[in-house]
Amino acid sequence: MGKTAPIEIAAIDSVGGNNYAKKGHPYDPYLASILRGIAEHPDTLSTIESNWEKEEETSSMLLIRGLGGGSQKAVKRCWEIGREFYAVDTGYFGNGKHKSWHRITHNALQNMEEMVERDVERLLLQLKVDAWDEIFKPFTPGSKILVCPPSNKVMNMFNQPEAEVWTANLVKQLKELTDRPIEIRMKPIRSRRVTGSTIQEALQDDVHCLITYNSIAATEALMAGKPALTLGPNAAQLICETNLANINNPRIPTEDEMYAFLTHLSYSQFTQPEMEDGSAWKILRGEDV
Repeated sequence: MGKTAPIEIAAIDSVGGNNYAKKGHPYDPYLASILRGIAEHPDTLSTIESNWEKEEETSSMLLIRGLGGGSQKAVKRCWEIGREFYAVDTGYFGNGKHKSWHRITHNALQNMEEMVERDVERLLLQLKVDAWDEIFKPFTPGSKILVCPPSNKVMNMFNQPEAEVWTANLVKQLKELTDRPIEIRMKPIRSRRVTGSTIQEALQDDVHCLITYNSIAATEALMAGKPALTLGPNAAQLICETNLANINNPRIPTEDEMYAFLTHLSYSQFTQPEMEDGSAWKILRGEDV
């Protein structure tokens, strides 16, 4: 997915924003693993564990995890000046109580690049199933609209109103377009999302369509057999509805589209060992195709 081989690569430390310091790590362990995997690549001249204050005026290609600390400033500045970076965050699927899979995306916070044809084996591994038939859920009708705003941190990243204001504006627009009941699901803390208050449970409660901005809830909805509508930069926009005017009859991807989409995404999320041994970097730079 990368366009040119980097000369110097710097990781942007979130200064404990991902709680790694509390766990006894001197530096973000995932960024450190990626750097070690990159270090042996023949196109790499140097790697460094750094932070935004030190790298703001350099020309190094950046590795940025999350949106805490200087990470958000780094991403915004990269967009402004066209500086190359890779963003690291939670994976699209395959995670339970513990995050095993982490997405890494080129010059964006989600993978919205043209889909690459892939085999299904990696997807089966990530979802711990034996066949595609265990993954695909036929789309089922429902009555209500489930609105899932992202966090205020994300909304600030894209210069949007705070989540509650954004949601209120959206509900007002929806009421002019549909008579369907509307349910709001503000983003719960992670411990609730993976235990008693899962998105999967919410989606099975008579949902017609899920609406979000850039949350991976859109991909989770599609995987649960429910249409999704995204209003911001989102990997799911490759195959889902993006026009609010179509809320009563949103786009429903075919099984073939779902297969292409999910197998494509399975090659943009990685485990820490894959970061460490350099295989993640080879996939990201298109060397596995």
